[in-house]
Amino acid sequence: MLQPIPDQPTTERQIISTLSRLCQEWQEATDEASLLETDGNMGLVLADLVNGFRLNAEDQRRILGADLFQELRDFLSAPRN
Repeated sequence: MLQPIPDQPTTERQIISTLSRLCQEWQEATDEASLLETDGNMGLVLADLVNGFRLNAEDQRRILGADLFQELRDFLSAPRN
């Protein structure tokens, strides 16, 4: 999640590709239910977006704020059962 990448401008193609991929992943995760009628965790949606755009840790912290940034780091690094 928190891997920095070299600075490069985000192209329209990258934006469309990232958002399309996230939409598809979210639809698969909800078994193709309507995303308009699906309850979701906004923190995880934001995490998907900053990850999808491959933002570095500094930009992620700026966008999410220090508290949510740390919560997401802790959540994503926690062992899964």
